[in-house]
Amino acid sequence: MGAKEIQAAIAGALAALFPAELVKSEWSVRSDATDEVFGRGFYAPRLDLAVGPFNVTREYKDADLESIDRYGRHPLLRILRDEVARQNNGSFYHNRNPRCLLAIELEYETNAKHVLGGITNASLLGFIGVVVGPAANFNKIQRICAYAARLREVEKAHDDMFANIACFPDEGFLHLLTALHR
Repeated sequence: MGAKEIQAAIAGALAALFPAELVKSEWSVRSDATDEVFGRGFYAPRLDLAVGPFNVTREYKDADLESIDRYGRHPLLRILRDEVARQNNGSFYHNRNPRCLLAIELEYETNAKHVLGGITNASLLGFIGVVVGPAANFNKIQRICAYAARLREVEKAHDDMFANIACFPDEGFLHLLTALHR
């Protein structure tokens, strides 16, 4: 499957696990935002997939964050948290001010800078970030994530740098999602 097909398949599988209105494809961090964190003069990423609740208001920030926290008990989130810890040598960073519950980036480029950009956006914007790629590119994605984990281990990076990210081959992530809603 290509990137667009896997994106649609993952979106469909997520919509079977979460209310459909919380699953967004090509989600701009400016969507429905009233907090102006990402004003027109700032770079504003567009996530390949995002799952809410969303934290896009200043006046309701506490309620938005409480909604995200409540979804943290969802079976998928428990699995992802365990996978983040497994891939990060036992570490899991609790993003205390995420833009969304899940930030998912599909990495079909082989350029390491694109992959690192996707990892960065998923980590900064999601309570949990997920990076998904095709089997052919998956080793490169894993090596880049392992690089960040190694920098943390040898104290050359902050303890929280990318420590909320899990990486999956596309078919493996899709299988995980479909197995949960059977």
